[in-house]
Amino acid sequence: MRRTTKSRKSPYDKNFIALAQRIFAVLEALSQQPKSGVPLEEITQISGLPKTTVFRLLYSMHKLGFVEQDPDTGLYSLSGKFFELGTNALPYQRLTVLARPLMQTLLLSFGESVNVAVPKLGGAIYIAVAESPKPHRVAASIGGFSFLHSTSVGKCIAAYLPAEELEKQLSRHGMPPLTPTTIISRQTLEAELVRVRVEGVAVDNEENAQGIICVGGPIFASGKQLVAAMSVSGPAVRMSQNLPAIKTAVREAVQTISILLGAGASSPEEPLEVAEKSSVSANS
Repeated sequence: MRRTTKSRKSPYDKNFIALAQRIFAVLEALSQQPKSGVPLEEITQISGLPKTTVFRLLYSMHKLGFVEQDPDTGLYSLSGKFFELGTNALPYQRLTVLARPLMQTLLLSFGESVNVAVPKLGGAIYIAVAESPKPHRVAASIGGFSFLHSTSVGKCIAAYLPAEELEKQLSRHGMPPLTPTTIISRQTLEAELVRVRVEGVAVDNEENAQGIICVGGPIFASGKQLVAAMSVSGPAVRMSQNLPAIKTAVREAVQTISILLGAGASSPEEPLEVAEKSSVSANS
């Protein structure tokens, strides 16, 4: 006679909230593709939850502002607001830890705000900010979004995107003319991105907002993959006086962070990524 065995049930824990487990299962699924987004079906598969449950959780988190859904692709991703919960707890923990001392050095050297942004949502999302103490200052907001074509951090990211991906992101958001000096031609942008790869820094010369200049540099990790960009930003009247020194300091800072992240040393003449990988069509 076959003997049946009773399955053991997990001990009941009155303090455990099952809903929390479901929420974090969805968040873990979203973290699988933090830059490009995840479809509903994949989130359902990874989390092991019913599709209706996943949809309702995503809907709720989207309504609260912690999840974004691309209107074109339907893909879900963590929103900029999610970074406000504490960027050090997210995938960029090591980056922010390494960047903080160099951000403070730049802040003390020039008295202007210093920002770190990562590629996300077809642009750049700020994850760390060291704000200038001066009354008239310029500083990004954590979770804030920047275009690829008009900001120094955006140009740094665009300069090292594969051509196909860059075309996709530029088509997604376009190249809106934010000021009279904003680059709105693909041909002009291509020349600008070549300059970024050669010089190791990018300049937003009142292209995103009038009266503001930003100098940014790309940050790479192991495998020489671009992971972020750092910038110094301030009023044009002050930034223009120290522009050469700021360029040099930003270039040295991002190279230091890249080395610490395992990317190895490089020079402006030998950029960390092959320029041809990032070339974009010259057709405007």
